[in-house]
Amino acid sequence: MTTVAFALVTAATGGPAASPAAAVSSVAPGSAGTAGTAGTAAIQPNPGNPTSPSATAHAVSVNGTAVPVKAESVSGTAHDVAMFAKGTGTATVSVSMPGLAASATPVVTPLTLAIATTRTGSTVTFTIRDAHPLVVEAPGVRALFLFVTPTETTVPSASDPSVLYFGPGEHDAGVIRPTSGQTVYLAPGALVRGRIDGDGVTGVQVLGRGILDAGTDTSRSAKTMAIRFHDSSDVTVSGIAVRNAQWWQTLYIRSSGIHVSWLNLMGTLINNDGIDTDGVQDMTVEHNFVMSGDDGFGWHALDAATNGEPETRGLHADDTTFWNVTGGNPVRFGSSMETSLFTDVSITRSYVLRAKEVALKFDVQDWATASDVTVDGFHVESQPVGKQAVVLQVLKGQYSNDTGYRDERGRITGITIRDFTDVASDAVVLSGWDATHGVSDVSFEDVVLGGTPLTSAQVRTNQFVSGVTVS
Repeated sequence: MTTVAFALVTAATGGPAASPAAAVSSVAPGSAGTAGTAGTAAIQPNPGNPTSPSATAHAVSVNGTAVPVKAESVSGTAHDVAMFAKGTGTATVSVSMPGLAASATPVVTPLTLAIATTRTGSTVTFTIRDAHPLVVEAPGVRALFLFVTPTETTVPSASDPSVLYFGPGEHDAGVIRPTSGQTVYLAPGALVRGRIDGDGVTGVQVLGRGILDAGTDTSRSAKTMAIRFHDSSDVTVSGIAVRNAQWWQTLYIRSSGIHVSWLNLMGTLINNDGIDTDGVQDMTVEHNFVMSGDDGFGWHALDAATNGEPETRGLHADDTTFWNVTGGNPVRFGSSMETSLFTDVSITRSYVLRAKEVALKFDVQDWATASDVTVDGFHVESQPVGKQAVVLQVLKGQYSNDTGYRDERGRITGITIRDFTDVASDAVVLSGWDATHGVSDVSFEDVVLGGTPLTSAQVRTNQFVSGVTVS
C-alpha cells in the first residue's frame, strides 16, 4: 500500500517518514530546538527494559550523558527505545547510527515541532527545550523512539505502607488491584509483569518511569486490559510505559476526576486500542505517546444493558503523539455510542506520525447525541493513499447495539475542527441517518489536505447534514 508523507524518507520499520523541509502549519510553543547548541538541563537516563538487549542500530547521549537504548520486542515487532527525564533548560541530543547511509537525511518527528538537526558523519544532533516524545527516522535504519519526560518531582518511599513500590529489576506481579488512597510506583528500570485493575476506588495514583508488561496477564478472549479503572474517581496515571497488552491497552469506564499523562504505550496487535473511555466525566489526557494496533483514542459507550448509560462530559486531551499501525484510526469517537450524551470534549495539539485508516473518525452507531466537540491543532504526517482525513457519520452498523436494549440512532452537532493538516487529499465525508438523526453545525477552520486549503467542494454530505462552514 502506498503511503503519503511530506517526503519519501523510508525507515526500516514503520514505513515512510516525513521530510523536515516541508512546511507545516504550526509550531508547538517552546518545543522547537536549534541543532547542536550546548544543553543546560540536568539529565536522568532511564535504564529501560532490563530484559531487552542493548540496541546496535543507535547510540544516544544527552548533554554528554549516555542514555541506554534498548531493542524492545513489542508483540513480536522490534523497536529501539531510549528514555530519559530532563530538568529545566535545554537538552542537546546526539544520536549515532552506524548504519546510516551517506545520502540519508534523518528527521526528528513530529515535524510540527520544527526541530532542526545537524549531521556529522553517522551522528545526528539536535536540541530541545521541552520534554516530549520524539521519533528519529532515517532511510535504512529502524526508527528510534525517544521518550522524554520531565524529572519526577515527588518519588514515594518504598517503606510507605500506602505505596506498592516496584524497584529496578523484574517483578511478576500478576493482577494489581489497588485500594483507595494507594500509590502504585514503578521505578525507572522496573519491569512489572502484570496488569492494573481498579474497581470502585478513589484517590489512586499509578506513577513512575518503569514498564508495565501486560503480555501474560491480559487476554483478547477475556477482554482484559493492561490498565483499567471502573467506577472510580480522583485517579492519576502518569509517567509509566505499557507494553504487550493483548486487548485494549487502557480503559477508564464510569469514572470521574481522571488524569492521564506522560505515558508511552506500545501495542501493535489487532484490538490494541490505546486510551479508551466509556462514560467518564472530568478527565484530562495529556503529553502521551500512543502506539496502537487499533484506535489510538477509542472514546465510546458500550453495552448499556450492563453499564447503564453514563454520560461522557468534560473529556479533554492535549499534546498527544500517535503511531497507529495494523488497523483502526488514531482518533475515533464511537463506534458504539450506547448513551444519551457525549459532550464537552476536546482534543488539542495532536501529532499523528502514522495513520492506518481514517485520521479522525466520528461514527455514532447508537443513540447518543454527540455535541460540543473541538479538535484543534491536529497534524497527520503519514497516511496510506486513499484513506480519508475526516469522517463524521450517524449510522447503523457493525457495532450498533445488538442485545435488544435499544435500536435507535443519535445525532452529531456542534463540532469544530480547526488547524487541521493531513498529507492525504481525499474528500471529507459527513452523513446523517435521517431527518431527525443527522449531522449539523460543523465548522472547518484552517483545514489543509494534501497541501491545499479545504474548500466546500471537498466536503461530501448527504441530505441529512446541515450547517457546515469552511473557512
